[in-house]
Amino acid sequence: MDKTKLQWHPAFSAALRITLQDEMKYLEMHEEYLLGKKPLQMDILLIKKIKNISIQKSIGRIFREHNIIEYKSPDDYLSINDFYKVYAYACLYQSDTDKVKEIDPETLTITFVCSHYPREMFRHLTNTRGIIIEDKGNGIYYLKGDPIPMQLLLTPKLSEKENYWLISRHCRSMTVARRMPARASTAVALRAYRTKSPH
Repeated sequence: MDKTKLQWHPAFSAALRITLQDEMKYLEMHEEYLLGKKPLQMDILLIKKIKNISIQKSIGRIFREHNIIEYKSPDDYLSINDFYKVYAYACLYQSDTDKVKEIDPETLTITFVCSHYPREMFRHLTNTRGIIIEDKGNGIYYLKGDPIPMQLLLTPKLSEKENYWLISRHCRSMTVARRMPARASTAVALRAYRTKSPH
């Protein structure tokens, strides 16, 4: 008996093309369409080592076991497309496993970090997806009404006492340090931390 694995996808594509043949002139069909021009890559993935520990920092109170973070530099803006890209990352991260629900969807969160208020994105999410934007104060906004808990951190408005290094102007000094050799960048970061961090 031939145990060669049957290639069902080409057969389905052909069947779909035949089924829609009378209207294919209105459609454009791409088989095995590549998503993106480069490998998909999340900015940051934070995984809780101990599930039942609650993060006390205000930016981490929403965190569950698997936390996806999208960061926009001070010169960049968070767009509607960015929202769907990161949401897709969360879905792909959950589903690309060996076992069904190996990563429970209820353990996911998404955090967007940016320097500019994403007015257009918020308007779209409210009008199209029924998302409620809840201002928690100090630059933290919860995006409520979706199965995946989401938040947005507006860095210029974050509490400087609690989030000193996340605020854009301080983050820039870390960016400069990271361009140096490892030993020098560590020294610069530690010196800045000791002299500038609030006590």
